[in-house]
Amino acid sequence: MHISHIKVTGRRNWGKAPDVIALLRKARSDGIQVTADQYPYIASSTSLAAMVIPAKYREGSNKDLLQRLDDPEIGPKMKKAIEATIDGRAGGKSLKIASYAPRTDWQGKDLDTIATKEKKSLLDIVLEIQRGGGAQVVSFGMREEDVRLFMKEPYVATASDGGAMIPAKTVPHPRNYGTFSRKVGRYAVEDKVISLGQAIRSASGLPADILQLPERGYLKTGQFADVVVFDPKAFRDKATFDAPHQYSAGVQYLFVNGHPGHRPRRLQ
Repeated sequence: MHISHIKVTGRRNWGKAPDVIALLRKARSDGIQVTADQYPYIASSTSLAAMVIPAKYREGSNKDLLQRLDDPEIGPKMKKAIEATIDGRAGGKSLKIASYAPRTDWQGKDLDTIATKEKKSLLDIVLEIQRGGGAQVVSFGMREEDVRLFMKEPYVATASDGGAMIPAKTVPHPRNYGTFSRKVGRYAVEDKVISLGQAIRSASGLPADILQLPERGYLKTGQFADVVVFDPKAFRDKATFDAPHQYSAGVQYLFVNGHPGHRPRRLQ
């Protein structure tokens, strides 16, 4: 079993990382193959609907969701549930719009700020966004101490849960640009939460083992020569939540299959 993007999110769950870790350690000691991956940030990112609309109202397409909102019986219950969820997320202050095409001026602002400026309720803003096609948001729902505890576990790999991006007017999660340099440079080299070796393994050999990728993840004779050469003093993430479109610094050389191109070459 693999746990994707392991975390404890929501203030009521803060401090429960040790309980989760205890369960995983017990399972592993019992012989169950359990692993996990993590991005080293206190915020997550997904659609606004996934953050504030209960799952039972999100089945089907966005069109189905809007039909439920307009239903005279389901609609009021749904709106009440959305309001309760928003209240549980610091009144909208913890939810920041990452991308929303109909109102690009809302990008980078939290729901509370948007509602105040527009002189509307938080519920009105959420419903307007859903009727406009939905938005991607960044949600600040985790605690630094829990993030660091999960990071220390030797079976937890590094994964960005992001994608390849180029600078744009959107304000996405900085994990798209800084996950691996943050794990290595900030948490291992600077803060020494984990060793440099563990940080590198969590982004190379461990995920190769988890995914059972043959001849990848290690510097060994006969394996594909995927090599990143970086300066430990300079390898740092630059992307922030306010200015996420910033590339990391400190990589000196990058080789895929032994070349800066794509032709495969094995280590000799």
